[in-house]
Amino acid sequence: MRNPAFKPYVQQMLHDGHMVSGHSDKHLLVSDWTHRDKLLVGQDSFVSDLSNNLRELEALGIHTDHLRYYIPSYEWYNRQTVAWAKDMGLLSVNYTPGLRTAADYTYPEMGKRYLSSVAIMEQLWSYESRFGLRGFLILIHMGTDPRRQDKLYHHLDDIIKRLKEKGYRFVDVPDLMK
Repeated sequence: MRNPAFKPYVQQMLHDGHMVSGHSDKHLLVSDWTHRDKLLVGQDSFVSDLSNNLRELEALGIHTDHLRYYIPSYEWYNRQTVAWAKDMGLLSVNYTPGLRTAADYTYPEMGKRYLSSVAIMEQLWSYESRFGLRGFLILIHMGTDPRRQDKLYHHLDDIIKRLKEKGYRFVDVPDLMK
């Protein structure tokens, strides 16, 4: 949120009526990868981090008192962090597992973990043709490591166009919760 290059994109999202909400300020890993219930941060650190993120959103003109949702950093959470977010008035939501679009944070130096945008889109379209995507929350990161040259978000218009051509509709998260 502090990158001035992203401000026009955020402003456009707001202008277009998209929902923008909290994620994290320092992108904390809140719990152990192998033991999800083992916390790596305390409540004070969690609340401070998310509060700092909300302040950055406020600075961009987002009225955070109207926010209802929070996507955990690393899309990793446990019951305790969900409860802490709820205490802050935010419902934790996450992308639908099975898709690899969230791997757009990877970069070539990560070796086998790296997935190019082409590979991610091939997986997306393969998954869609086999199972469909109705009701899915698809995560694509706006900010990624500079070592990743092939930004998936540059393909977002094409992805949206193709999904619409296939008959998919885009709805707000609250509409999915009904």
